[in-house]
Amino acid sequence: MKFFIAAPFGNYLKFNSHSNIIPVTGTWTLEHRGGLVFRIWRIIKTMRYDRKNNGWTNKLGLPNPGIYSGLKRINPNEVLSIAAIESDDFNKLSKIIPTTQSLEINLSCPNLDDKQPLSWHDAALFTDKKNNRKYCIAKISPETTREQLSFLIDQLGFSQIHCCNTLPVKEGGLSGKSLIPYVENLIKVIRENWGDSVEIIAGGGVNSSQDAINYINLGANYISLGTICFSPWKIKKIDQPPIIC
Repeated sequence: MKFFIAAPFGNYLKFNSHSNIIPVTGTWTLEHRGGLVFRIWRIIKTMRYDRKNNGWTNKLGLPNPGIYSGLKRINPNEVLSIAAIESDDFNKLSKIIPTTQSLEINLSCPNLDDKQPLSWHDAALFTDKKNNRKYCIAKISPETTREQLSFLIDQLGFSQIHCCNTLPVKEGGLSGKSLIPYVENLIKVIRENWGDSVEIIAGGGVNSSQDAINYINLGANYISLGTICFSPWKIKKIDQPPIIC
């Protein structure tokens, strides 16, 4: 079984000796949105553990030094996570990013300075059959509807879906165990409507091998690891049989 280390944790945790653990770096945007110092400041200012909801909240807002920096830093076999801030960003990014680079397109960050949701149409530039990407993943919101999934899969051509990003709440984006029912529902909807034609990366509240097994048994193909990466030594406990094949 393959595991993805979710962005931004994939920037720092590589597990080079584990071929089944794939870092996702980023999330990168077209323009510079702050460097390491700004990222650390945003973490200190906004990241909190919510005991009531058994998860972490943040308002990081995708701080990063921009796509050119991301392309310089990425290693072979890693996945580049990207997001649009302005309406033409995906079009511009598609002209910069190599057609062989594996991607995760973040369509669901809840912390983008209160901007209105952007159109997904240009995301089809990354799924074009002329590209040769091993992974071209749409990372979706927990609140994604069946109609939105249909647009992503049937019209834009995504065959790999990451369920899911953080849940929008007053404090920002919520991750952790509260995501589990949302992820389970999205897996069910995808399998009932698209069968095995879509590969599912399931992430949200995975803190043990049993959590991963539960998602696999529901129909997920891969597992994404997020807030467990605050305790990276725990990842090796998840990366154990019987879930590796």
